Amino acid sequence: MNLESISRKQLNELEHCVRELLVTMRKAKLQNDPLAESLQALEQQLGEARRERFDEANPEYHTY
Repeated sequence: MNLESISRKQLNELEHCVRELLVTMRKAKLQNDPLAESLQALEQQLGEARRERFDEANPEYHTY
């Protein structure tokens, strides 16, 4: 998935919404659904993209 074309705000909002959806699915005991696995993979990609953007914008924190 190409996440480079969306803004930082959209990336953060999307990551937040995916996390909320996963929490709701866990509460509904749907965590083993194939959709949950796809959402977890998406959450991971979003988190990596967010961290990469942060590292690019703040190189002084790259070593932490």
